[in-house]
Amino acid sequence: MTVIEFFDWESPVENMISTLLCAPDKVVFLGDGKKKIDRISESYKEIAKNRGINVEFSSKAINKNNLMSIVSAIEEVLEENDDCIIDLSGGDDLSLVAVGVVYCDNADKLRLHRFNITNSTMTDCDSDGILCNSAPLELTVEETVKINGGRIVYSSEKPNSTYPWDFTEEFIDDIYVMWSLCRQNPSAWNFQLSIMDKLRSFYLESDTLSVYINFADAKEVLNEKGEKCEFKTDFYVKLFDLGVIENLNITHESMSFTFKNEQVMKCLTKAGQILELIIALKAAELTDDEGNPVYSDVMTGVFIDWDRDIHGEDAADVSNEIDVILMKGLTPVFISCKNGMVRMDELYKLSVVAEKFGGKYVRKVLAVTELEKMGENEAYIRARCDAMDIRIFENIDEISEEKFNSKLRNLWCAN
Repeated sequence: MTVIEFFDWESPVENMISTLLCAPDKVVFLGDGKKKIDRISESYKEIAKNRGINVEFSSKAINKNNLMSIVSAIEEVLEENDDCIIDLSGGDDLSLVAVGVVYCDNADKLRLHRFNITNSTMTDCDSDGILCNSAPLELTVEETVKINGGRIVYSSEKPNSTYPWDFTEEFIDDIYVMWSLCRQNPSAWNFQLSIMDKLRSFYLESDTLSVYINFADAKEVLNEKGEKCEFKTDFYVKLFDLGVIENLNITHESMSFTFKNEQVMKCLTKAGQILELIIALKAAELTDDEGNPVYSDVMTGVFIDWDRDIHGEDAADVSNEIDVILMKGLTPVFISCKNGMVRMDELYKLSVVAEKFGGKYVRKVLAVTELEKMGENEAYIRARCDAMDIRIFENIDEISEEKFNSKLRNLWCAN
């Protein structure tokens, strides 16, 4: 089987749908920029291979503004191959006219179909009743990023990149108990964890989970950086009571304790981490009426490299982190989580990265706990989100679990 695709630069996901559903022997892309198409096809081939599909990609250059150029290219593919299918999903108006011209003389050896991404259905456009595959298609977060020209960077490749969380039953319980404390007062949570984050280079060694903090020394270190330092010891007592820190010892001069494990340490040394994890965890647990997962893939703390070339630790590398990415079939949801104040530039970063690596059908979400406490900036943020088509998932710390799940369930839907 040979699939003929009109290469879509605006919606790259449409270039891959027929490959993943029909598992053809060949795919021929028709478009302008042949060298660039061939280079991009290498990543498409890798995605297909990872799914057990061995396919040969090639391309033919066309003048997209010249009807006969498109007609000639289609006819050349038909002459060279049997059992051809044209995917109409990515073609512009002139390309579709060209298909009609060719189809008039080749209806007996040419099949046509189109895929609707919004409802994940394939339509038989030649009325022969034959579809190569009508099953729902789901992409992973990694496939989506790769199709749109990026690459996910993992901590095994580069420090401080995408961390491979291990969601054991015990760790899931730990997430819920930490969230129960965080949601009581997100500002207080942020403040104490921000102090720990700033001090960990002084008090946390890479080979141990133990912490010893001299209060006077800690204040001196932070004062030199222009940072405020005020330890609320009752906060650490609550963490101890919840079982996420151990061996707690507090005196007037110092405090020492041990993090339960490495994953808990990561949650308690980054202010917004627990919000990211609770959203990812709840999204992964959601099911529909038939018991199937609502979201086919969920990742948190996703570092995306723009050029797919992973440089050394000290080298310049263009990359961005997205707090949570969900996949609903072919629809990606990029979420920026803010457990407190929201900086204006975060909205622009979310918008740019989501549209670049999520594609045409991406949903953008700002998940925030204390938007109403931002004073005059609240109205500005709401206005900017509305203008940039960013949905606000707010009051996460206050709403009931039922409402939380209901809002989370529908984040993939169009605003």
